[in-house]
Amino acid sequence: MGKKLIYILGIGLILLSSIIYIDQRYFFNPVVFSKDAVTPYDWLDYERPLTMTYVNVDESRKTIRIKEEREIRNLIEALKESPQAETVQISSDIEGALKLSNSSSTLLEVYIYEDHWKVLKGDSHIHKMTAHLEKLINQY
Repeated sequence: MGKKLIYILGIGLILLSSIIYIDQRYFFNPVVFSKDAVTPYDWLDYERPLTMTYVNVDESRKTIRIKEEREIRNLIEALKESPQAETVQISSDIEGALKLSNSSSTLLEVYIYEDHWKVLKGDSHIHKMTAHLEKLINQY
């Protein structure tokens, strides 16, 4: 009985330390993470610290760096919630761009147009601009 308790406590301690380590080092949890157009890489690639850069092309190339994790997470979730556009007239007037990167690589580049947005690499689909996403972007 004593050995079983020690084994259970040891396994529990290892599990708890692993959870804390993953939570402190990585932006996403591997249990609930899923790849898609916005997050096309493995969860291991989203290592902290992440930085999102927004370039507003309309207003003399104003660049804003977003370092707050809650704001980055809100933008990523809003991008993921945007439905694919079936038919959109593609304009060449880019209003802005979002770039998500960690210390060593660029993980996401998005061009933002008036009523839609598009991932620069990988995903060839065009997504609709939702009111929630537009509200988040307009605050920058």
